[in-house]
Amino acid sequence: MIRIKFGLNPANIGVQPMNKTRPLDTRQLQVFEKLCCTNSFTQTAKLLFVTQSAVSHSLKSLEEEVGCKLLEKTGKKLSLTQAGDRLLKFARPLLEEMTKVKEEIATGENCGPQKFRIGASDQICRFLLPDIISNLSEGESALRLEVHGLETMDCLNLLSVGDIDLALTVEPIQRNEYSFVPCFSDEIVIVVYPDHPWATAGKIPWQESNKEKFIFPNTRGYTFRKVEKFLKENHYSLTSFIELNSVETMKEMISRRMGVGIMSDWSVLDEVESGRLVALPFGVKRLIRPWGVSFLKGRTIGQKEQKFIKCVERLGCKWTVNRKPSKMPVLFG
Repeated sequence: MIRIKFGLNPANIGVQPMNKTRPLDTRQLQVFEKLCCTNSFTQTAKLLFVTQSAVSHSLKSLEEEVGCKLLEKTGKKLSLTQAGDRLLKFARPLLEEMTKVKEEIATGENCGPQKFRIGASDQICRFLLPDIISNLSEGESALRLEVHGLETMDCLNLLSVGDIDLALTVEPIQRNEYSFVPCFSDEIVIVVYPDHPWATAGKIPWQESNKEKFIFPNTRGYTFRKVEKFLKENHYSLTSFIELNSVETMKEMISRRMGVGIMSDWSVLDEVESGRLVALPFGVKRLIRPWGVSFLKGRTIGQKEQKFIKCVERLGCKWTVNRKPSKMPVLFG
């Protein structure tokens, strides 16, 4: 059985009103345990991909549930109360055991066909995932695979709360919580219409970039962060841009001279080959994105998951090598 879901909202660690007759919320315990490890609301929020206010609200709700303070703040330092220390000693083994049992069930040979859940970007689902699923299905009479088509950040969010097992995404910016296996890479390029001055010159005068309107697929994604880092390091900035969730709409707007696109090279291969659009590197130092498979650190990977990772490595490398070369200049002035 293969189930593919697109456009799902990522799991939220936010706290819901508690019923006094219910057991402690394991999501709140997870936030509390992580907060005790980091001693920082900001760092805990980053590791769990939630807002700092969500961490504060989770702690407050947990304290209301148990009826006493768990952490005390002295200046910038957090310290456990006696009740907090008792709860932490209870929570850590519980969370570890829950993770262990979940992994044992997922990898157990006597539990029926093994099911594993994957998160991947919509574009990867379109271009690469069909070949991966086809290869995984060979010789498998009972493959149980669930795929969530989401952006990288949303995939990692689901991964961190245990709603998926593997994430096929670009390399995470924060890797403290994840193990990452690099499998292939692509390039972020500037896409323009054929008679745009940049296409004619074969290079991008970044000092004049504030005159252009840029089009991004997602300004909250990892690609946008990578572009922002590149511009900051080179002392440039974008003053005008449009965010679109549709790659096809982006390409149509670029061809109609409504803006300059920032996209992956493989998403415009056909248009570049036909001459409808022109793709240009960011500069002498190209903007390369590593892609691969992420999973939570310390997690035991099952045999079918290992097979999936090897399959992504093999097919991703083959796909990168065999795809049509884009008409991009190699050297820049």
